[in-house]
Amino acid sequence: MSNAKLNFKTFQDSRKPKTLFNDMTNLVDMVQSGVSPSLIISGMPGLGKTFLTTKKLKDGGYKEGVDYIHVKGRSTAAGMFITLYENSDKLIIFDDCDSVFKDKDAINLLKGALDSYDKRTISWLAAKPLKDSSGEALPRFFNFTGRIIFITNIAASDIDSAVKSRSFIIDINLNANQMIQRMKDLLPDIEPQVTNIRIKRDALNALKAANTKFDGVELNFRSLIKAIRIRQMGFRNWR
Repeated sequence: MSNAKLNFKTFQDSRKPKTLFNDMTNLVDMVQSGVSPSLIISGMPGLGKTFLTTKKLKDGGYKEGVDYIHVKGRSTAAGMFITLYENSDKLIIFDDCDSVFKDKDAINLLKGALDSYDKRTISWLAAKPLKDSSGEALPRFFNFTGRIIFITNIAASDIDSAVKSRSFIIDINLNANQMIQRMKDLLPDIEPQVTNIRIKRDALNALKAANTKFDGVELNFRSLIKAIRIRQMGFRNWR
């Protein structure tokens, strides 16, 4: 018998998308329940990572702005320190804040916030202290007791290893067959205002046909929504 190890990518490519996303929502549940202080969700765009994460939180009774905050887009190291301080006891979702991985100071802050220790001290030891929106100086360090979910399109292999080692991480990348299956599984829930399921099936089949015929076709939920909207209009040449 061979002792060769199974290639992990080959294993991932063979898994059902539903299983992969169940794994993801289970990890979100661990953060929500306080079992784990942090989670990094990485992978290709257009998979619904943010939608499923926030849905899981809302289904658990969490309210945005009360129990969790959702930070989107570019973040500087200073901005991250202020956000962590002002929400030190909340669950924070950093969504597409990929710029932090290019900033050594931001990475160090993130390492402190993601750590698995009960006591996580966040420090800003610059010559001048940071100030809040009212002009008051912030402390140079504080204890962070909250939780973090970091959602990024950056591949897990490109994320700082020290950051990865401090948190649970799940990397979701679907091949074409997995992506089509995922779209099929969720088709009734996409574009809920379109009640005719046949329109949605036509749109998905058109995407599948285009992917078979052409290189570079975008297979994700954003392209599916566009296809459904075009099909809904009933143009003769909608395909």
